[in-house]
Amino acid sequence: MSEVSFLDFEDLIDYATGRRSNGGWVTAYAQEKRDNEQSSYYSALVPVDEIDARLVEPSWDLDLGDGTPGFSFYFDGRESQYHRFGDDSAIEPLVIRRYFYGMKPSCVEVCEEFRHFHNLYEDRATHTLLAFDESGDEIEVVRVSDDRVEVRVKYLKEYLAARGMALLLLYVIDRWSEKSLEELGMTRQNEHQGGSGSDYRYLRSVDAFPDLAPERNTCGRLLGKAVMRGAENYDPKRSWQRHERKYEDFIIGVDDDGEEVQHTCDEEELANNFGKNTGAPHFLTSVFFRREVLAKYYNEPGKFSVEDGYLRCAGYWGMPLDNNHRKYVTVFLGDLGKLPHKEQLYWTRYNVAPDGRMSDVNFRRSMLGQWADATEPALLFKRTYERFGENWQSQQGWGLFKKLKPADAHHWTSLHVPSDGNQKEFDEQIMSLTKLLVDRINEAEVGKRATLEPNDKGGITKFGRYLDDIGFTEARAFVQLLRNLQSLRSGVAHVKNTKNNSDYQKAVRFFDLDARGLSQGFADILDEATVFIGKLEEKVVTTSDEETPSCRRPGA
Repeated sequence: MSEVSFLDFEDLIDYATGRRSNGGWVTAYAQEKRDNEQSSYYSALVPVDEIDARLVEPSWDLDLGDGTPGFSFYFDGRESQYHRFGDDSAIEPLVIRRYFYGMKPSCVEVCEEFRHFHNLYEDRATHTLLAFDESGDEIEVVRVSDDRVEVRVKYLKEYLAARGMALLLLYVIDRWSEKSLEELGMTRQNEHQGGSGSDYRYLRSVDAFPDLAPERNTCGRLLGKAVMRGAENYDPKRSWQRHERKYEDFIIGVDDDGEEVQHTCDEEELANNFGKNTGAPHFLTSVFFRREVLAKYYNEPGKFSVEDGYLRCAGYWGMPLDNNHRKYVTVFLGDLGKLPHKEQLYWTRYNVAPDGRMSDVNFRRSMLGQWADATEPALLFKRTYERFGENWQSQQGWGLFKKLKPADAHHWTSLHVPSDGNQKEFDEQIMSLTKLLVDRINEAEVGKRATLEPNDKGGITKFGRYLDDIGFTEARAFVQLLRNLQSLRSGVAHVKNTKNNSDYQKAVRFFDLDARGLSQGFADILDEATVFIGKLEEKVVTTSDEETPSCRRPGA
């Protein structure tokens, strides 16, 4: 761009007249400096019926730092008057720049009503204000920095429509050159554009100021405002519901030719037990999915929770499912329709033709209304481990396994049987299980109650001594499992197939992982650990207080 075009703001005329695409974001505040240019952008909310009056002049209707509460005082006996947004009660700031007179750094804030209207969460680490869609996914709505605030247009236009307001986008851009007007071949100009019938107003000027500064012989200024109106088709009902329901088709069977049969998960098109949609697939039709479908949810334990028979996303949505099936995850067709559409699309990627029937656990729970304990190895282990911990603490007065630290909580929530052949997933699950069974052994309390040899060190050794002292007949086998589990965990941090990692290779042979595979091997480890914990509970927790060996110090 030539220097003349630069000073004439040819690159910004589309912005000034509102013809430039906003790309989904609008700058509500900015202060910028660059070579030969200084610019300020601001914004102000005004009632729609005042737009024409505000476009009479290009000068700003609200200055940086204005728009905060204040008073008008009178000296003719009238009472003082309070103003929410300063003297001009019809105009409001969207962004406020606050100053503290050098005592603290100035800061930028976004209008509280806008934040509350969209229930935005402030992520201080990323300097963003976030909304959440129906799936619970984050949406950046506002980006904030010391010198810039950008707002997503969709959310801004909804707010404007709801308020019956428009947004004035205010700007002033100064540019300069060390050359004179004569050298540039330019003349003084003072051009006004916009006004009645348009949604913009600007003043574009070029003049000479040879005495201002050596580098500013010629200066250009673009000063003005553009109008952003609210969403034209805004409907408060639809806005608050925000999403129209959409429904995907899922595989529910195969026909006589072996072709897959699909049907919508829309409950309104499904049969039920009360005669609805006779001949259509039933709401309780089982739909099958590869177990890998749950990987997404296990990988974000802070957001999702995979429970026994239920999947939930914080407080946003939840869905009953059958995760006690050893090979698949099954879900009732009608329940899939309650998922957000984005989640339905995700689940379709793992959908397979029905293969057998739902698990016996799910059949008893959902069809027969019976209580049934989990049978899937990870679910059963977690239930047993949790119950054991509560009972042990209640009867013994101390915890055999200490609770996980908050930073390690994901090792509990994401514990599951990994997919076969996925070494990374297997390593992560071994790490989690070792955290629970080895790292969280209450070494201090166990050490108090065990007969220790001088060289006894480490939680597993002390735990083994304690189990011997209380007469637990499975002590040796349990300790052997824990030591090999620890060796598998150690192998995660080292090259596995080396002579220096023989303990890892011994553990692989101990658990017969080469023959069983990673998925079945881990499931078997969980099963063994569950059995040992159950037997220990039976030995100690269910014993009467008078007969509990762990309540006496050895030799007492």
